[in-house]
Amino acid sequence: MRKVAFYTLGCKMNFHETAFIREQFKTERYEVVPFSDQADIYVINTCTVTSAADAKSRKAIRRAKRNNPDALVVVTGCYSEVYPEQIKSIEEADIITGNVEKREIVKIVENHREGKFLKGVWTVNTFFPLLNLDYGDKSRAFVKIQQGCEAFCSYCIVPKARGRCLSESPEKIIEHITLLVEQGYSEIVLTGTHLGAYGKDIGQTLSSILKEILKIPGEFRIRLSSIEPQEFSDELRDVVLSERIAPHFHIPIQSGSDKILRLMRRNYTVNYFAKLIEKLVEKKKDVCIGTDVMVGFPGETDDDFKQGYKILKGLPVGYFHVFSYSQRRGTEAYLMPNKVSDKERKKRSEKLIALGEKKNYQFRKEYFGKTLKCISLGKSEKFTVLSGNYIHIKVDKLSNRNGFLNVKLTESGAEREDNRGILV
Repeated sequence: MRKVAFYTLGCKMNFHETAFIREQFKTERYEVVPFSDQADIYVINTCTVTSAADAKSRKAIRRAKRNNPDALVVVTGCYSEVYPEQIKSIEEADIITGNVEKREIVKIVENHREGKFLKGVWTVNTFFPLLNLDYGDKSRAFVKIQQGCEAFCSYCIVPKARGRCLSESPEKIIEHITLLVEQGYSEIVLTGTHLGAYGKDIGQTLSSILKEILKIPGEFRIRLSSIEPQEFSDELRDVVLSERIAPHFHIPIQSGSDKILRLMRRNYTVNYFAKLIEKLVEKKKDVCIGTDVMVGFPGETDDDFKQGYKILKGLPVGYFHVFSYSQRRGTEAYLMPNKVSDKERKKRSEKLIALGEKKNYQFRKEYFGKTLKCISLGKSEKFTVLSGNYIHIKVDKLSNRNGFLNVKLTESGAEREDNRGILV
């Protein structure tokens, strides 16, 4: 039996799409093996959001060939979509595709094996479909309802990598989630490149599809992936008050300076963001707010950083994802003056990371001794459960991997995932 291995970098969408490709290979009677094993085919699903992601992608490509010099190495994803010429310069890369043709990878591989195609870049302009995937333990499933981004933030290459906004139809989404719930999945994670833009191309909104999803019978909850601040409308705030929506929202601020937000082409102010967070915390019980923060954007002065640090310190957020600005050729920011030095970006990152860790510990500590509604995270993390408000808790045993579990948080450590609990 032919063997195939996968390596995925980046966002939840990439992991969802890798799962789709994996199921296609299994249908064609391939055996899926770990990436470290010897395989006949290696599929690397890349990310290009930062230069560090590019480097990790290149490393994975070369590692695949070291695992088996005779293997066919397929490179797909955002890095190969945006910078295919860089991938073509890597000797170990045999087949190069972008994002939209991921659904055709098995066909491309089979044609390559039959000598119908040579090494190259393939293009298939189709929407990536919803899937009935085998997620293993029936606790958590990811459903991509949207792809593409047209925001064009000045630092971001994603619009070029993912293309224009496309939304899945409400009918297909409802049908898909209904099936997942009937199969026993307890948590459905809605994902998209630009989730808050769902429906703009088909006359719908994220609020409208959520209202329909909440009508589906069964015991399950919905978790939302990242949503932009300006897309958290009053209607959406009302919808997410439902107990069937996980009390966890990831809303990127990117900078605590209005000057930098304007340079980034982010269409909101720091004051708007702060009021939004305060309203959500006031209205939604036990909510955890996460955010993304970028340091060292061109033109960010020490005063800008200090202002942002002060804002973030005072906001009721549960965690930060801190990113150091990374130049992406093809973006507006790439040509901006007043670049911040590597040394200064590192210094600012370390300060914000330390603040984020402190705030996360404070957030988790508030739930010490409380019982939380959790799901199992599956076989790969067999003794870890996840609460609705995004607290990862280790337990000594799991008598039931499916359905919801009531877990009492008994210990909160300094690290984000250093929590322990007991089933009650």
